[in-house]
Amino acid sequence: MKRICIVGDRGHLGIALEGVKASRECEIAGVCGSEPGIPAERVAETCARAIGHAPHIFQGDYREMLDAIAPDAVVVCGQFEEHSAMTAEAVARKIHVFCEKPAATTLEGLAVLERALKGNPEVKVAQMCGPHYEPGMWGATRLAPDIGTIRLLDARKSYKRGKRAAYFTQRHTSSGLIPWVGIHAISWLYHFAGRVPFRSVCASHSNAFNKGLGDMEMSAACLFQFETGISATVSIDYFRPENPELNHGDDRLRVVGTDGTLEVESGRCHMLTGTKSETFSEAPPKGMFEDFLQCIDEKPSNIMTGIDLLRITQAALLARESADTQKRLVFPEGVSR
Repeated sequence: MKRICIVGDRGHLGIALEGVKASRECEIAGVCGSEPGIPAERVAETCARAIGHAPHIFQGDYREMLDAIAPDAVVVCGQFEEHSAMTAEAVARKIHVFCEKPAATTLEGLAVLERALKGNPEVKVAQMCGPHYEPGMWGATRLAPDIGTIRLLDARKSYKRGKRAAYFTQRHTSSGLIPWVGIHAISWLYHFAGRVPFRSVCASHSNAFNKGLGDMEMSAACLFQFETGISATVSIDYFRPENPELNHGDDRLRVVGTDGTLEVESGRCHMLTGTKSETFSEAPPKGMFEDFLQCIDEKPSNIMTGIDLLRITQAALLARESADTQKRLVFPEGVSR
C-alpha cells in the first residue's frame, strides 16, 4: 500500500483524489496546508468530501510532514509560485511527486527543478496535464499511426472566465494564461509531434476585456516549431460564453499527417484517410493519477515525467516570455535539446 501525502488544495486536487478513490494501492497518510491562505483544515475537508473520511492533518511546514511520514509520493497543490521549490524538496527526499501545473512558474524555478531531477533520476515527477485522459485525445493517440508522418498540429483551449480567485489577477501568483491554461495544449502538441525537442516559439497575449482583473490575460496565441520541422499552433482564451448549457471548457486538436488527418472535439476523435473514415470515443483505460501510480512502479504508463515534463514546462514559460517581449525565441541548449 503506497502512502500519499498532500500539500494544499489549489487547482485540480480532485484529479489525485479521484485516483486515490479508484485505486486499491494507495492511501492518504497525511495532509497539510500551505501559507499564506491554504489552511490544513480546508485541505482535509476537500479530501473528506472526495474519499469519505478525513485524513491525518499536519499543522506544520510541509517539509516536516514529508520527513515525519516519508511517503511514497506527494501531491503538490500549494501556491503556483511555490510548485518548483516544493517539488524539489520532495525530490531531494527521494519522494515521487504529482504536481499541479505548471511545475514551475519561472525559468529560474525550472532550473531548480531540473537540477533536483538530474541529482535523483529515479524519482518520478508528473504534472496535471497530458493528452491521454479523455476519450478524444486518447482516440487520437490510438489512431495517429494510421495518418502517416505528422507534419502540422493545431490546438485550442477555450474556458469560461467565471469567478476567478484573487491570485489569478497577478502574474506572480497566477503564472499567466499560457502556463496555466495553454500548457495543456502544449502537452498535446509535444506528444503528437513525437516528443521531440522544441526549436522556437513566437507568441502573443492580451489582458484586454478582463473586466478589471489586473494582470489576468484573456487571450493568447502561440506558434511553435519542433526540431523535426513540424509546425504547431495553439490558441487560448477565457472568452467561452457563460452559457449554462455549455460546459466549462472547449478543447480541440487537429493533427495533419502525410496520409490523413485527425480532428478532436467534444470528447471524440474523427479520422480521415484516403481509404477510410473512423470515429473513436472510448474512455481511456486509466485516469491520470492511476497512470502516475503505474509509472512509479515502473509499469507501462503514458504520463509525462523527466525530460518530457521539463520540455513542456519550458515551452510554456518561453511562450509567455515571447508574448511579453514580442519576439521570436529560439530554445536554448539544455532542457530542450
